[in-house]
Amino acid sequence: MKKHHYFAKLFASILLVTLLNGCSTSGIEAIGKPDDADVKKHLLIHNDALAKKITISDMRSREVGGLLEVNLKLTNLTSSDKAVAYRFSWFDGDEFEVEIGTDAWTPVNLHGAQSMSVHGVAPNGSVKSYRLNVKGQ
Repeated sequence: MKKHHYFAKLFASILLVTLLNGCSTSGIEAIGKPDDADVKKHLLIHNDALAKKITISDMRSREVGGLLEVNLKLTNLTSSDKAVAYRFSWFDGDEFEVEIGTDAWTPVNLHGAQSMSVHGVAPNGSVKSYRLNVKGQ
């Protein structure tokens, strides 16, 4: 069990260093279509029924004025409408959540197969990573 825990910590550390290198230069924008590991790191769905129906299809981040700014494309993978709400969680370089619970849930209606841009700006300069929380309405 200890060996598994060690490798999990090592992987998380490498992922964090990679993320920080991508966001550390002011004005540089990270653009890309996320793979499953990125989606799992940046998306938390608080409803099992939605877990395979909503995903992030594109992620962009940059540092502006010392603050992390992110733009995600939230995508409904089904043909039916989904009433959801989202909010961001922000984390410092040590992966501790910053200003817990200060972002309100924002309700949106994702139509069948629709993608919607979701934008967020970190509350302060200590933020190095984020997670988008999504729940059903």
